Amino acid sequence: MSERRKLRLGLAAYGTGWDLDAWRLPEANNAGLTDPSVILDIARTAERGLLDYVFAGSALGSEPGRLNRVFRWDNFVYAGHAAALTKNLGFVMSVNSSFEHPYAVARQLATLDNFNGGRTALNVVFGIDRDGDPIGNYGKNPVPTERTKYDRAREFTTVVNRLLYDSWDDDLLLDDKAEGTLVRPGSWHQIDFHGEHFDVRGPLNVPPPVQRHIPVVQVGLSDESLRYGADFGQLRFSPYFGISRGKEEYRRVKELVAANGRDPDKFKIIPGITFYLAGTAREARAKYNEISAFQLDEALPAAFSKALGIDLSAVRDNERVLDVVDVDALADDALKPLIADRARNSADDRELLRHVLTDKIGEDATLRELYRYVQRSRHEQQPAVVGDARTIADWLEENLEEEVLDGVQLFPPYHRGPADLFVDLVVPELQRRGIFRTEYEASTLQGLLDTDDHH
Repeated sequence: MSERRKLRLGLAAYGTGWDLDAWRLPEANNAGLTDPSVILDIARTAERGLLDYVFAGSALGSEPGRLNRVFRWDNFVYAGHAAALTKNLGFVMSVNSSFEHPYAVARQLATLDNFNGGRTALNVVFGIDRDGDPIGNYGKNPVPTERTKYDRAREFTTVVNRLLYDSWDDDLLLDDKAEGTLVRPGSWHQIDFHGEHFDVRGPLNVPPPVQRHIPVVQVGLSDESLRYGADFGQLRFSPYFGISRGKEEYRRVKELVAANGRDPDKFKIIPGITFYLAGTAREARAKYNEISAFQLDEALPAAFSKALGIDLSAVRDNERVLDVVDVDALADDALKPLIADRARNSADDRELLRHVLTDKIGEDATLRELYRYVQRSRHEQQPAVVGDARTIADWLEENLEEEVLDGVQLFPPYHRGPADLFVDLVVPELQRRGIFRTEYEASTLQGLLDTDDHH
């Protein structure tokens, strides 16, 4: 019997967690906005659970009005400190190729990879239309257009790679005290890169990284972005499309990688999920509903009346959905404008509504709870997976076996609690099923992720 495929798991490190409302829970600790110890502790939790890496997304704009972007710690400084508190955990560094310079980034990457013993990955983003006006923070620094940002990203990554891997020979240190020669003559090389966006002489003034190739992460949905990933990437932070479409997207991306003469099995596709976990499925749904109760769009009841073809104006919000709505009588596509649930990519809205009621908010859910669920699903950037350890393990196992994904980026909704519960409850369940490691099997991040297809 062949060995089962293993999940790759990363944990997001944000000061208040990912959910835009969960910070209001009585038990939520929001000190992470100003107290570095909170996200440093997330790294310890991730390593305790044998996870592959932590990801602390960077931001260049100033957005004091948005919870997840009030403050963003510099991820290189964070990773440098957190690496000293861990032994095996990897760190994914985000940089924006539309604003940052490849020489400075290569210096940071090579330094970090040497200091942490080869536990670094690079997430290259190239959006220039981010909220918070990053252009306003960078003054007259040349910024590409929407049309040219992909060319700049390619050039940026080419220069970073050449600086990291072509600047120095491995045997650069001669240390000949008798002859007075410290660095081996001829062991360094100018890269002399001259492109449309960058002119870089080289060599890099930092030793080569420990890893043979620091994994590069690709994000984005455009064809240009996917081609960039097939050319330069080892991982893709992907949206979650559901089982059916997800399988198609998985195959499409792997085929792009294979068409470049690369091993598609070494390229990992990793969507993100926000997980709402408790000891029982009922407790998890109750916590999800408690978080959802913090906000409500009063326009939703009218929108539901129109979609369902039922006058809900005279119906109390605390009525059970199933007592008011005849699910079997729903018209096709009735709820599609309202429920964008990518976790169940079904053309049948009747099945979709049953899935939401059964798996997400409970069959006893009221209309008000359904309204809240719909509003939350509109602003979540990945699916909400709600349930006990077995439910979440089932979701992960099914998507792994169906070849929808190679791993998952985990976004705790708040701190503390969810990340620890995942490590204490879900990780042992995944280990029992043989789809997650029981010990770290490599000393570098490219070894843990199994991404090295460079020969």
